Amino acid sequence: MSIQDLFSEGLLEVAKQPKNNQLDVAAIGDTKVLFFPIDHDYPGGSAAMHNAVFERYDLPYRSCFVVGNPDNVGAIFAALKADERYVGGGAGSGFKDKVAPHLDGLDQSAQAIGSVNVIARENGKLIGYNTDGVGFVNGLLGEYADCIRGKKIVILGAGGTALPIAYEMAQNSPAEIVICNRTVNKAEHIANLISPFCSARGVGEDCINEELATAGVVVNTSNKGAQPNEAYSAFAAMTGDPASDMEQSKANLARLPKDAIVADILLEPETTTLNLAKGNGNRTHSGQHMNLHQAVPAFKMITKLDKPDDELKDTMSGAL
Repeated sequence: MSIQDLFSEGLLEVAKQPKNNQLDVAAIGDTKVLFFPIDHDYPGGSAAMHNAVFERYDLPYRSCFVVGNPDNVGAIFAALKADERYVGGGAGSGFKDKVAPHLDGLDQSAQAIGSVNVIARENGKLIGYNTDGVGFVNGLLGEYADCIRGKKIVILGAGGTALPIAYEMAQNSPAEIVICNRTVNKAEHIANLISPFCSARGVGEDCINEELATAGVVVNTSNKGAQPNEAYSAFAAMTGDPASDMEQSKANLARLPKDAIVADILLEPETTTLNLAKGNGNRTHSGQHMNLHQAVPAFKMITKLDKPDDELKDTMSGAL
């Protein structure tokens, strides 16, 4: 099965929401491709950053977010491995914690946490890496120096990005990390994995109100409130009644100390979650920092292109 077959047989389709993500599948030819499989369409930034670099240097590469069903991860990556035009890319929502068994190897970080966000072809083998945690923490500390040490960290969500972020934050001496998630056992699983490094607990979304009251840093790793005007946010559970959910979000957020920092991993600088936090008087931190802090090293890892870091960072930041 070739790359084109993955699209013609419906296993993948080109995502529509990310910037500069167009791909003419039938006309790929000898172009080298980087793919980021995701389980639903959302405005990720990696492809736009990569394509800006390829366009600046007139390189025969194309990067693209592609939507697929994680249940088909084995067939998808078997086909990608067999087609040498695929040089790597990454794994997005729904694929980060499922792709590892279908790769040929993992780096130490990806192996430790069982989650992959960067994939590179090396000597014909697909190797998985995880730069999410390091990228997030470096971005956060770059904006708010020493904001983790001694603080209670509340992480909202327990998906594929929550674990690497929790793992890396645990290495920075927090007082405690609490993971809040709709499915409690997923939150408890992450807490158990990081408990050798710091105090950690996993709780349900019904505990958000209580946990926010003593938080120093809150990190939204879910896709709730991805757009500026969505009717719900990450600060409360979704009940199906948007008006009630928003009121509960505001009530929960009102308990958060005003000197706490609210961070989001979503690329948009003004998500509903961040806008509510600003309105509450809190400092905020957008997912653009995480993207930029991991983008250049990941890009070089995948493409093996030797370009100056400053040029790459300037080009990528201009694409967001």
